[in-house]
Amino acid sequence: MDSVMIYSESHSIGTLRAGWLRAAWAAATMALALLAPGGLSAQAICSAPHSSPALAQSGSLSTLPPGGGWIQGSLFGQRSTRFFSPDGGRQSFLGDSEFLTRSVFFSGAVGVLQGLEVWAQVPLHRLTVESAGGNSKSTGVGDIRLAARIGPEIAGLDFPLAVRLGAKFPGSDFPVDATVLPLTEGQRDWEISLESAHRSLQRPIYIMGWVGYRWREENVEAARDPGDEVFGHLAFGGTRGKLSWELAGDALWGKAPLAQGFTLDGNARRLIQISPTAGWGVGPGRLEATAQVPLWGKNLPVGTGISVGYRLTWGLEPDNPPTLLDLLGG
Repeated sequence: MDSVMIYSESHSIGTLRAGWLRAAWAAATMALALLAPGGLSAQAICSAPHSSPALAQSGSLSTLPPGGGWIQGSLFGQRSTRFFSPDGGRQSFLGDSEFLTRSVFFSGAVGVLQGLEVWAQVPLHRLTVESAGGNSKSTGVGDIRLAARIGPEIAGLDFPLAVRLGAKFPGSDFPVDATVLPLTEGQRDWEISLESAHRSLQRPIYIMGWVGYRWREENVEAARDPGDEVFGHLAFGGTRGKLSWELAGDALWGKAPLAQGFTLDGNARRLIQISPTAGWGVGPGRLEATAQVPLWGKNLPVGTGISVGYRLTWGLEPDNPPTLLDLLGG
């Protein structure tokens, strides 16, 4: 995932019975479904950012060159009054609640060695719930994410496959008070993914994708094991002059969580979404806008998310370097 990936993770809403506790988990669902970064030059709820800007701009799978890198700041917003229920339908939050998320994401990556790059992201969130019974609000640091991406160049090889190792750490305390909105899921996550890409030699277009597995530790404060997840991403995009574009799809399939030793079969989260992205070269960097559009899911918010980010790069290869055929053809 190349530019800022905003993305969002959430607690499920399901079989909890007490009214105040259901409202608390509803708040957690919306809040946390907005914290898990995703996407190439897009955002994806299901996984941490995967590719570097070079991937989106050139379609190659190469890691960032040593010393080369990028930084990006992004604004993200999402409003939702409904969520995907445990049976995959869409239903309103309790008390006709409206959930608002406003976030700022700071992301960056740098090449360390030939075939090795590292990435980090720090989000700041402002989460608000408005309902007939009153309003609740939380502001602070969300989940912090780190990753290392290893390409075949590190071993002197050249084939279209790379491995990403990622970790997520809570940036704020996880509140167990039903009246306080959580800014984090409250547990560490670990993930691995395999990614590949292909760029057309005739046209400035590319196709890329990845599949991965996420191990999710127990949230000790909430006495809850959220369940591991499988995720995937497929994107098709290209560039033309200053314009870049992409259409991406994401899928997430989570295991049933455990709460106080009981398996919550109806609370496993699922998601299928699309994320169109458009970018334009502005000044020394690139301005990008992305929409996250959920199509189907379980125990996740329905609302569409919008992100706008500006990215600066340095030390990268040209977007479309000449090929041997170009040189031979004059």
